Amino acid sequence: MLKKLRIKFVIINMSFVISILAVVLTIFFVANYRRFQQQTRMIMIQAMDQEKLEKQPDKLEFGRRPVDAPPPITPVFIITMEEDGHSMKSIWQSNITVSQEMAEELVSIVLNREENKGVLEDYSLRYFKVNMHGESKIFFADQSYELNSIHLLIRNTILIFVIAVSLFFLLSVYLSFSALKPVKQAWKQQNQFIADASHELKTPLTVILANLQILSSHKDSTIKEQKKWLVNTEEEANRMKQLVEELLFLARSDAGNIPESQSSVAVLDFSELILKCSLLFESVAFENKVDLVTDISSGIQISGNEIQLKQMTGVLLDNACKYAEKGGTVTVSLKKTASHAVLSVANTGTLITPEEQKHIFERFYRADKSRARKEGGYGLGLSIARTVVEKHKGKIAVISSQEKGTVFNVTLPLI
Repeated sequence: MLKKLRIKFVIINMSFVISILAVVLTIFFVANYRRFQQQTRMIMIQAMDQEKLEKQPDKLEFGRRPVDAPPPITPVFIITMEEDGHSMKSIWQSNITVSQEMAEELVSIVLNREENKGVLEDYSLRYFKVNMHGESKIFFADQSYELNSIHLLIRNTILIFVIAVSLFFLLSVYLSFSALKPVKQAWKQQNQFIADASHELKTPLTVILANLQILSSHKDSTIKEQKKWLVNTEEEANRMKQLVEELLFLARSDAGNIPESQSSVAVLDFSELILKCSLLFESVAFENKVDLVTDISSGIQISGNEIQLKQMTGVLLDNACKYAEKGGTVTVSLKKTASHAVLSVANTGTLITPEEQKHIFERFYRADKSRARKEGGYGLGLSIARTVVEKHKGKIAVISSQEKGTVFNVTLPLI
């Protein structure tokens, strides 16, 4: 799937690039093509001025070039016709020598055309006819420079197009790998999660079905006599419910479709909220043989959703109690800075490596997969915590060192 996605990305990207390049280079080519044509016409007009100056050297007009000015580089010549309009009177030449026979042939061709200006492709000449002061003149200009420039323009345009397309293709391929790298990682994690979740769901379902089979085989027994099977069924069903609820919360967060009860914002006593959550986890800490220590400053108020903040705090406390190891310590601290409330949940025990810290808040990620499975984790808790913190315009980070243990710091803005 990822390969097809990369190919599709490159094709779409290159389609846009080629379309834009084609439009830009076409405009560039047409503009320069017309400029070369215009240059040839301007040279013909300059030749007209040059002819006048050479005939009337003592009557220069303001702005005209002097007689000793260099003639146009492009070969041009002007044929002046007799009054009858069919016979040649004179030939003015610049950078070219035209024989009488050639001139007559060219005049014949031009006179047989209805257009006053055009191109004689067989001779590579551009011409135009004009009547000036009662005289009929035909101006000719060699197209060699114009055609060479156009051919060079075509080659350069094609070369630029090929080089640009090649470079953009390589860039598109690179961007396809770079842009889809998070998708690839997410796809890998999701596949891993599906495999893990399938295993996790298969176990409770097997237990539930087995318990139901046992219950159905003892139809005459009382509920009290079969309580053990009912309790096991309830525990496994609750595990499945937890997984479904976590997935549903993340899905709703992504879609921005969180129920009103879980999205309404109010002014909260954050100190009291953290204290209540800590008290709820005293029994969990005692069961895990872990000391729970609190250092909570009073009177810290923030604006937020109580349900979500309790969920976030519960995730951090639950993780800390699970991974503090027997005889370890979990420390909950809440302090206030000038503009933020800072919640820290620290625990002793196995440290989180720097590489694992980079991925610890990613969905479906579990640093120690075997231990997480044993503890009943699905790799979604810390992702939920980060989602809640970000929705409250805060920040969450983890530090894991020999001196401080593993510390999760949550920073939320004060009201």
